[in-house]
Amino acid sequence: MGKEEAKAERVLLPQNAKPLHYNVTLTPNMLDFRFDGEVAIHVDVVNSVDSVKLHCRELFLRSVTFKSDADTTFSTPVTGMSFDTVHHVVELKFGKALPCGKGRIIISYTGEHNNQMAGFYRSTYKDINGQEKVMVTTQCEAIDARRVLPCWDEPAAKATFGVTLIVDSHLMALSNMPEKRVEYLKNGKKRIQFMDTPKMSSYLLAMCVGEFEYEQAVTQHGVLMRCFSTPGQVERTRFALDCGIKALDLYDDYFGIPFPLPKMDMIAIPDFAAGAMENWGLVTYREVDLLVNEASATSAQRQRVCTVVTHETWSADKLFPEWKLWEQFITSDLQAALNLDSLRSSHPIQVPIAHAHEVEEVFDAISYCKGACVIRMINMVIGEQAFQTGLQQYFAKHKYGNTETTDLWQAWGDASGKPIADLAASWTEQMGYPVVHASIKSSTDDAVELELSQSWFLADGSSVSTEEQKTWTLPILAASASHRDGNVELCSNSSFTFTVKCGKNDWIKLNYGHPVLMRVCYSPELLERLHTGIADKSLPTQDRAGLLQDCLALTRAKLLDPVQLMRLLASYKNEDDCTVWDAISSVLVSFDKVLLSNQELSDTYRKFSALMIEPLANKLGWDAKENDCHQTKMLRQTLIGLLARFSKNPDVVAEARSRFEAVLADPSDVKTCPSDYRTSVYALVLKTGGRKEYEQLLKLYEELDNNADRKQVLGAIGRGSTVELKRAALDWATSGAVKLQDFFYPISSVVGLLFCLLVLLSIFGRDPPPSSDAVAAHAGIVTSSYFCGFSVAFSDKLGEDLVWQYFQENLTKYQDMIGKASPSLMHAVIAYSTPGNTYEFADEVEAFFKEHPIPGTERRVQQKLESIRVAAGFTKFIMESDIANEIERCQSILRELTSA
Repeated sequence: MGKEEAKAERVLLPQNAKPLHYNVTLTPNMLDFRFDGEVAIHVDVVNSVDSVKLHCRELFLRSVTFKSDADTTFSTPVTGMSFDTVHHVVELKFGKALPCGKGRIIISYTGEHNNQMAGFYRSTYKDINGQEKVMVTTQCEAIDARRVLPCWDEPAAKATFGVTLIVDSHLMALSNMPEKRVEYLKNGKKRIQFMDTPKMSSYLLAMCVGEFEYEQAVTQHGVLMRCFSTPGQVERTRFALDCGIKALDLYDDYFGIPFPLPKMDMIAIPDFAAGAMENWGLVTYREVDLLVNEASATSAQRQRVCTVVTHETWSADKLFPEWKLWEQFITSDLQAALNLDSLRSSHPIQVPIAHAHEVEEVFDAISYCKGACVIRMINMVIGEQAFQTGLQQYFAKHKYGNTETTDLWQAWGDASGKPIADLAASWTEQMGYPVVHASIKSSTDDAVELELSQSWFLADGSSVSTEEQKTWTLPILAASASHRDGNVELCSNSSFTFTVKCGKNDWIKLNYGHPVLMRVCYSPELLERLHTGIADKSLPTQDRAGLLQDCLALTRAKLLDPVQLMRLLASYKNEDDCTVWDAISSVLVSFDKVLLSNQELSDTYRKFSALMIEPLANKLGWDAKENDCHQTKMLRQTLIGLLARFSKNPDVVAEARSRFEAVLADPSDVKTCPSDYRTSVYALVLKTGGRKEYEQLLKLYEELDNNADRKQVLGAIGRGSTVELKRAALDWATSGAVKLQDFFYPISSVVGLLFCLLVLLSIFGRDPPPSSDAVAAHAGIVTSSYFCGFSVAFSDKLGEDLVWQYFQENLTKYQDMIGKASPSLMHAVIAYSTPGNTYEFADEVEAFFKEHPIPGTERRVQQKLESIRVAAGFTKFIMESDIANEIERCQSILRELTSA
């Protein structure tokens, strides 16, 4: 769809009057959870009209008056108001036409501090004495500024904001800008007036009121940065503050633009729907995404906090290059984008939005992860210098203004002299991506001519009709064992050739480094050559991981024989890199879930998997070592989880039980039971235990004093060995004992997912809550570790059947809990409650949602149905193959190597 068409369909407020400045005064009430507000909206009346439309949701308007600045004698009260509760619009009708020019709409109103994590909402926590406390905070993105004040709640309707808060005198109040004036009042309150903001969109407005502690520092460029927490947690702000200080200086230097605000605050919120929200000057976070207990935090949590604070991989990698985040990107963001975008129910990055509420449905792995991948691809094509220059020119030209997508492509095109607009259009304006089939056309002693063709890759391997056929502008980058610095060539043809310099029998790798969103299907000869690069690790980490992920996806799509995938997997027998083990885990767990229906074959396969895992797991051991690097700790986390799934060695269970007892005796004992793998320990103990262990874990949850440690319990609590214990976990999760932001974690644990510290990117998209495997949510299978740490799944038929049954029985309960909170919470519940992998199950789920539709989830339900059917096709394909003999053959090879 063209840009003009997309624009024409957008439903916006009338442009008869435009906002220039908001003077808003709010008086929160922590007792009855109501706030009083008064706003003077400075407007420019473009056309003389007798009514004005504003966005307004869950606000009671007490009085409205318009006063003209051009004609000081003109003032008119509102004579009527009509509300559109579907689109959250109020029409203010005045007794006479408003004169053109500057004026003010003055509104007095009342709002609610809801518990839905949207608007000006309340958040609860326990203080250092165990007393329940309340704070209030805002979440205005995407369309909830209208719950805070009547406004033009559209990104393009930028204005400046002057905020005043009247609060109890003992409380702290924060907003986007520093305090301008503080006045103590006679009634035990104080009035805090903040400086006016620069021109900005309404969704960036932010306020927090409560009892806070903070630590502060100043950047090298002179910006004050503060990091806030609720009382008793300020020690845990230091890591995030250090990351933020360094990142702000880094951005100043990189973009060539000083940070334009006089201060930068970050604050941890006890109840928060996403991971963070980039409010200008006052960034709000989930506690687990900002606060780090240096004594007990996992490597994954440090990595998560750093990437969220610095927003996101690029700058975090600059601060901690030893973490190798761009290698991890291959098994995280890239795979989340590839998996979701291989469905027919996907969508382009550029989606026309008619009504604002529709934007919630496209905050997913396409908008965010695929978007990140396209930017990374462009960086590779034009080079770092042109990439930076283009960004600097783009920001300088458009600061405080509005842009079209093409403005960024134009800036990079101007900086590089390359056709970036055409390249980007093929990746952002159409959905999907290609599979490139590669074979050898001809060869010489020092080169190979490859024959390549591209076509739309679909996860289920279904054929594409003639009218559906499409191509992409592909940046082609290839390398061989002896030549690794080839040039990038752009190609948009459906079939073409490409020459690669190489020695005789060298491995040849297309999409070298995996900078492009595509799958590569190699001919048997080319795939066989790559086995050598895997075995001797001459193939770089990104390519060893990405190749295996490609081949798994190709097998699901029935484009690669499962036997070939098993042979490829066996060549990773000496692998010791944590990112590559993320990819290995994906394959191990995917096959295991499929083979559960055949007990004999499943047993054989698990023996093979144990032979893959045990040598390296035994080498690393359960105990952390002083010289362990960041990645070693995460690798141990993954391997212990895999041991718990595949090993039949009784020592594994005994080890887990011993370390569980140590946690019960002293939860702070991270030496005996490191935080990195506690969720795995809890899950294994529950899986092999009973009611006693379940009650012990619940008691531990209540005793723990921070959300990061509690979340490790939430990720395992559903792993009980009986239906009764699993149902008890679901009842507990939905009883109110678990915060709304976290209640879906126990649902996932009933299914068998164990959590790492990254989210369901494909569900939440933007700064999601730390969670498990994004790929699983849309691939219809229980998958493996994801980006930073462990998320290996214990496939559990009992759990799978129960969560779906429970969902059907308790849909109304789920809807009442979530209420008007972020739709992403319901998206997560649906994803975790529909884990089956048969065509019959897909039909059952489809019939249920047809009878019980949930507004706002239509796209996600369609994606989930398609994912289940993809998984069903994969299962059928595996079971009809010669996989049994290949498993036996690979197992024999591994056993011989282990013996040797």
